[in-house]
Amino acid sequence: MPQGQFEIQEQVERQLQKLTPLQLMTARLLELSVVELEDKIKTESYDNVALEEGHENDEGQNNEEEFNEGAESSHEDTNDEDSYGEDDIPVYAPSNGKSYEETMPIGDTKSFIEDLKRQIYDFNVTEKQQELIEFLIGTLDNRGFIDRPLASISDDLLFHFNIDADTAEIEEALKILQQFEPAGIGARNLQECLMLQLDRKLENANDASYKQRLELERSIIHDHFDLLQHQNIERIVKATHASREEVEKAIEGISRLNPRPGLALCESADDRAQTIEPDFIIETTPDGTINVELNNGEVPELRVSRDYANQLKQYQQQADKMSHAQLEAFEYTRQKVEGAKMFIDAIRQRQHTLYNTMKAIVKLQREFILTQDESQLRPMRLVDVAALTGQDVSTVSRVRKGKYALIDGQLYALDYFFLRSRTNADGETLEHRKIKQRIREIVDQEDKSKPISDQKIVEMLTAEHLNISRRTVAKYRSEMGILSTSERKRV
Repeated sequence: MPQGQFEIQEQVERQLQKLTPLQLMTARLLELSVVELEDKIKTESYDNVALEEGHENDEGQNNEEEFNEGAESSHEDTNDEDSYGEDDIPVYAPSNGKSYEETMPIGDTKSFIEDLKRQIYDFNVTEKQQELIEFLIGTLDNRGFIDRPLASISDDLLFHFNIDADTAEIEEALKILQQFEPAGIGARNLQECLMLQLDRKLENANDASYKQRLELERSIIHDHFDLLQHQNIERIVKATHASREEVEKAIEGISRLNPRPGLALCESADDRAQTIEPDFIIETTPDGTINVELNNGEVPELRVSRDYANQLKQYQQQADKMSHAQLEAFEYTRQKVEGAKMFIDAIRQRQHTLYNTMKAIVKLQREFILTQDESQLRPMRLVDVAALTGQDVSTVSRVRKGKYALIDGQLYALDYFFLRSRTNADGETLEHRKIKQRIREIVDQEDKSKPISDQKIVEMLTAEHLNISRRTVAKYRSEMGILSTSERKRV
């Protein structure tokens, strides 16, 4: 440093947030889907000998714990506690789901087959019909379909079970089964599966415009299924006498129907691997009730090993007399027990956060969830959900990542509920989907011999108080598969 010059040192005070090990682990678990969580638990159980799977039924310990939503874990650091009493050994039992306005019980995951059989008692059936329905449930394939001719089923019933039932009786029993949840169960093919779901929706539809769209969807499936499978939109437009926009909306609605209702709550891990496993299961009722459940899949009950916890307690009782080898064994045991305890706490916090986040999404998107009408989607940002739950925006983002919700048999990515929006001249927010819809309308109504330029579209939208740049118009047009002005002119 040259003589006469001095280095000026300045102290700046900064507030840094340091996450605890428990918070870091919880954050990582939040990003996992239910299938990924199953794999994570298997890996953790293999790596940590103090973490055990299974029911806690030995020595009279209760294997179920009440999950208190309002309680926050007091274990902020794995080094905070050195000992466990016999009743302090943490246990994690997966939730069977949670009603929208109820507490979150801990229990075993229901069997899909058992759930179907329980639904029989919701209908006034004869003893013979009950036998037939139970047999039909047992013949469902992994899609939830009955893929055998009814005559063949009739032969099997007589040959193997000495039950004499003709095809008309079996058909009647099948019609009852097809009224069960989830909608589409017991269908004999994909077309019937989709029809059953739409018929269920039409029964509960009150809004006239929504009902009209459902009727178009039903018409496409019932009368033009081959065209739908080949995505021949132009021919569907001509056959239905509907506008292209109406047909595209109908096809989008059809695409959200569940083609494999038997996999919604399937017990087999192999079956689940073939499809997307929903993290949330949401059901609505005609009176406007919304029930939200966490899907725990094959997530097992977890507990800290009683043997390792007792061993740690014994080491602590002779802390002053331990040899070097015993001290090493004590430290190993302590780390394993604390690690297992922290992992269990992190999973419990994960479930608590997932449920609270989904509850907030349901509250903000209530009208859409009740109707599944896209026009009912409201602009919603991460910050909106964070404000409602009291969580950090990054936490909501982790919950949203790669998660799916099954709503009345239809699968939605959580990303679907988060609408990006723009603001018009009056400060009103406008969903980007509605802006795209307006661009589509302008192009559909243009003179085909003189296609409208992107700049002209900008001017038309501006006149409607929709402020959007030419670059954004081009981007949205490209996303919708609409050709440029010059390309449309050549077509």
